[in-house]
Order: sequence, then C-alpha cells, then structure tokens
Amino acid sequence: MAARIAMLGLYRSGSSAAAGVLHHLGVEMGAPYWMDNYESARLARRLRRWWHEPYLREHFPAAERVRKLRDWILFLEGGGAKHVGAKHPLLSLCGDDLVDAWGPSVRFIWTWRPLDESIASIRRTGWWWAESKGETVQRRLWDDVNRFFAGREHLRVDFSDMLADPAREIRRMADYVGLLPDDRRFATALASILPEKTRPANLPRTAEAS
Repeated sequence: MAARIAMLGLYRSGSSAAAGVLHHLGVEMGAPYWMDNYESARLARRLRRWWHEPYLREHFPAAERVRKLRDWILFLEGGGAKHVGAKHPLLSLCGDDLVDAWGPSVRFIWTWRPLDESIASIRRTGWWWAESKGETVQRRLWDDVNRFFAGREHLRVDFSDMLADPAREIRRMADYVGLLPDDRRFATALASILPEKTRPANLPRTAEAS
C-alpha cells in the first residue's frame, strides 16, 4: 500500500504552497487540480457538496464521506504511485473520516497560521463569500482542526517558517512522509515557494505558492 498523506489547514494557511511541495517531490495529489492550488478538482467538488461552502452545513453523512474517500484513495493508488495525498481546507472537517477511510497510518500535515492572520488574509482575497462569511468559515475550520490534532500525531508546518526557511521546511515534510528527493525534485519544490526575485538563476520556474 502507498504512503497516504492528508494535508489539513485553514484557507490562507500556506496549504497550497505545502501541497505544491509534495507534488514537486513526487506525491500523487490527484491531478487535475482545482486552479493552481494543488488540490484535486474531483475531490474539491465532493467536499463542497458535503459541506455546502461557505455555510459548512453537513449535507452527507459520515458513512458516505468515508466510502467516497476510500474509493478516491484506492483510485489514486491504482496508478502505481508510492506516495498519495490530498489537500483541501474543507478536509479540516474530515479528520475522523480520513482515519476511518484510509486507516490509522495516515500521515497528517497541519499547515498552521495564526487565526487572526488567516482571517485578515481571506478578507483580502476578493472571493464572493470572504467578506461576509470569511471569519465564520475560518473559525469553524480552526475549531475542528484543533480538536482533531489534539489527539493525533502529525507534522505542523507553520506559515511563517515556510516563508523564513523554505528549504528546511521542505526537508521536514520529505522526512515525515518518507521521501528521499533527488536534487532536481528538491530544487523544483524550493522554486515553487521562493519569490521570483530571490530565486537563483538555475532554479526552474514553477507555479507560485499562494
């Protein structure tokens, strides 16, 4: 069985940057992606149906979510990848579902940013619901993800640390999920985080992290 990785975190918590790192290191994240966020478009559509964003009302029972999450990860593993993963802010509402669907050996990564910072950031996005519902959404996700990780082994990746020392945080993530990336993969992952003006000339251009 492939190593299974679930990335949880609020909107504007650095999860797109961290998921991009996993993608560039060789983790199958379920492409095609929703826009440039390195989250499976197929899984994103399901999550929005389950939780009716931005109201986050539960529209499907846990048993149905578990069954779909199990089918989804088995589909990814059918392609032969040794590391498979998923990222989406609404997965923060599905921690227990993921354990039931994928088993107790799931490797969880928590992309963490102070709640007040994430609320301020989401208000600046211009998303249609961000101004009226943004704070409510962020607080609901914050409560659920903190509850879940209070009793679950995980790797916490702080937003500020990712900006301050991305190379160190990439190594931490690679070690945690059991990857040994070659120099080319590591450089590509690093380039996806570094601002354009600070990238060495020999680093490839990749999608910018949000």
